[in-house]
Amino acid sequence: MATTPVFEPSEARYAAISANMARTGDWFAPSFTYEGTYQRFAGKPPLVFQAAAACCRVLGVNELAVRLVPFLSFLLLLVIVYYAVSIGASRRGALLATGLCATSVALYATVGFCMTDSSLVCCVAGGLLLYWRLEGMEGRKPMLFTSLAICALLGVGTLVKGPVALALFGLPVLSDAVINRRWKPLLSADWIWGAVLFLFITVPYFWAVETHQPGFLRYFFINENVMRFLVRDYGDKYGAGRETFRGMAAIWALVVTLPWSLFMIFRRPSDWRRAKPFGSFLLLSAIVITLFWCLTSRVPIAYLLPVVPLFAAYLSTEGVKLGISRHVLSRLMPWAAAAAVLVLSAVIAAVWICNPQKMPGRAAGPKVSDHCFSYEFYHAPWGKGAPKR
Repeated sequence: MATTPVFEPSEARYAAISANMARTGDWFAPSFTYEGTYQRFAGKPPLVFQAAAACCRVLGVNELAVRLVPFLSFLLLLVIVYYAVSIGASRRGALLATGLCATSVALYATVGFCMTDSSLVCCVAGGLLLYWRLEGMEGRKPMLFTSLAICALLGVGTLVKGPVALALFGLPVLSDAVINRRWKPLLSADWIWGAVLFLFITVPYFWAVETHQPGFLRYFFINENVMRFLVRDYGDKYGAGRETFRGMAAIWALVVTLPWSLFMIFRRPSDWRRAKPFGSFLLLSAIVITLFWCLTSRVPIAYLLPVVPLFAAYLSTEGVKLGISRHVLSRLMPWAAAAAVLVLSAVIAAVWICNPQKMPGRAAGPKVSDHCFSYEFYHAPWGKGAPKR
């Protein structure tokens, strides 16, 4: 993926925005050419674009630079998975959870693309994994530092994709407190300091963005994060949202956790009763996130990726209750890794052969695929009102 051309339209759009930011030095107002006009992009907070633009400043404008941030987010997620599982399990169990997470095909493929989803997965799933281990911690300092780390991850997640990060974290936590009566982690005074840290991260940043982009807060928080999931015509400035059907998230949840979700599908009912899925915070979190996205029909598969690390940690720690041997999982892991590589390679090859305009490379013209993003990424802004080179 360090040399594969960026894909039209979504990845190329994000790559072009990051490249333009690096070229112009306008760090708080991401811009790109859309429908022939060079304009501001208010669909996402600019944090991921800023990070990719910084990589472009260091490495040059190329595929590796814009894809480096998602990959680093993936590595950080694996570190959090290992740390969280190692607190209550053996080193082998932590390695198993990390391996299961890394060999889930959908997550492995996604970290090779210039998108915001990988960073959001790191923040949301990382926060939930740390919260999972909060109850078993002893000592004032570990609990305080963990609470601060959770709130820092949620703050960064909000800067990556908005308040959805808070929803994906808060709903599982509240559901666990109500269903399993685990209120103790929520009642800690350490959350006060965490809330202060969260506000310190988010409020000045969004104020700076609104200063450079008047009207950003209203469009992003109202149109993109509320009306988008309630009405069909929500005033989208950058094309229609992806329509599926309500409940599609349940199918996506099974797909993103392949091949390891196969173990869950073919379990006997007695195994499920013994495992008590609602008693496990990890599996309950995965279920709640899935049900949350089932409420809307506009749910791309990437929205379900936070389920993957939660499911991996659950399978490594609770799989014995489902009759799944850790030895079996560890033996199958190399085959799963090979499958992930082959699937990603096959997808790239299929696109290259069947729909080459999806990844045109430096030879792209300004109107390829009825978009202009690849041309802009590899060359320069070109639309009406674009800055002169």
